[in-house]
Amino acid sequence: MNSPRREPRGVFFRLHLKGYLTAVALYRNLQHIVSFALVLLAFSSCKNDENVVEEINAPLVNYPLNEQRHANIIYSDSGINILEIDAALVQDYGNMEPPYVFFGGGLNVRFYNGPEMSSTVMTADTAHQDKKSDLWAIGGNVIVRNGKGERMLTELLFWDKKEERLYTDKKVTIETEGQLITGLGFEADQEFNNYRIFKVQGEITVDDE
Repeated sequence: MNSPRREPRGVFFRLHLKGYLTAVALYRNLQHIVSFALVLLAFSSCKNDENVVEEINAPLVNYPLNEQRHANIIYSDSGINILEIDAALVQDYGNMEPPYVFFGGGLNVRFYNGPEMSSTVMTADTAHQDKKSDLWAIGGNVIVRNGKGERMLTELLFWDKKEERLYTDKKVTIETEGQLITGLGFEADQEFNNYRIFKVQGEITVDDE
């Protein structure tokens, strides 16, 4: 009777070693597959949370280059002062497109007439200056007073600083000596000396006595 054939001891060891290495390789491949699946899941989760990421990044994108509080700013042209602004808050967003300056917390604008300070004064809650066009949007309790004692009141006023022109398509109220005029739409020179209301809606005679 023939005895069972035995593999040489070295061959038996190599076979077991080969099986062990194959198992390790399979285990590592499984690890890579699971890791890749987790990465895809995380990426998908991040993709779904894009709005959250944008909200987190937004304050950094909109952060002003410069900020001043209780600021006094004098604008000049060729060495000649043309206007002076006092504002509780001034933020320069020159890093935005288009670049702009925000004035908040109340502002007071005084114009120069040559070397002398004009009697025209403009006050408001906020203002937004487009630095490229020099167009200002002035909002909230806007009041313009001139040297004749007249006042114009509105909630939104545009000031084209290059053209030295004020205008709005919103409701306005103009107070003059003995008269109160309301209307829709308005334009004037920036010192509020010459003006017109586009659509007069009412006129009331005021008795000072």
